[in-house]
Amino acid sequence: MYNIDIMRVRSCILLPRTLRAFEPHTHHRYEAHYVIAGRGSFELADQPVAVRPGDFFYTRPETMHRMVVPEGEYLLQYIALLELDTDHDAELAADLEALLGEGKVRRLGDRYHALFAQMSRQSLSNDGHQQRGASASMAGFLYDLMLDTPTSSATHPAVEQALDFMRSHVDEAFELEELVAGIGLDRSYFIRLFKKTVGVPPMKYAMNLKMSAASDLLRTTPEPLAAVAARVGFDDEYHFAKRFKKWSGTSPGAYRRRDQLEHRER
Repeated sequence: MYNIDIMRVRSCILLPRTLRAFEPHTHHRYEAHYVIAGRGSFELADQPVAVRPGDFFYTRPETMHRMVVPEGEYLLQYIALLELDTDHDAELAADLEALLGEGKVRRLGDRYHALFAQMSRQSLSNDGHQQRGASASMAGFLYDLMLDTPTSSATHPAVEQALDFMRSHVDEAFELEELVAGIGLDRSYFIRLFKKTVGVPPMKYAMNLKMSAASDLLRTTPEPLAAVAARVGFDDEYHFAKRFKKWSGTSPGAYRRRDQLEHRER
């Protein structure tokens, strides 16, 4: 049995659609990718791998890789950094390589959007229970894939359309009525259908996307709070700060300072 107190999800973030490319780089941790929108490719040790929405793959520590996105396109994806202990997680590392394989793309569809949004929120929390919950969820997810028993299923076209709308409007404010009007379904029926398919109500999922994108902007840019708020569809930075604290358990400023401190200590 794998020890989830050893394997740790260090972070799980939604890269904003404004991020177009990376230079070739490596990590000291495993890096898991779940693509939710757009198109592009990854170069793993100079070998290109095309990816599309619903794809999952991982890279091992120290593997040189980079993201490549065509001009005028974007790639919206969750990236989770996983810490595996050399001794305690040797079996898990061996199984990942033998049963999944580095850089081998799994076509999972939309079923795991809510799971990755939840892991993102939990991994960024100051609460140790939440952080361990993210690790437990990731361990279960990887175990399902290694046993070839993913729970993904075909997604209703209306849910696909709603997900596409949410992903392409991360930087804009919108209401449920606007979302439903574009789909043409009864409001109550759509909410039930979306929750059954994705796991959470539509507007909660949309907010998770916005907060995940905001957390990455706070981590990777020096932009002031008002600018970060605007980039995820809030015209009031105080309202944004309140929603971010509810989502992450800490204020945007405290979250940024904690991340900067962790980087200095590494």
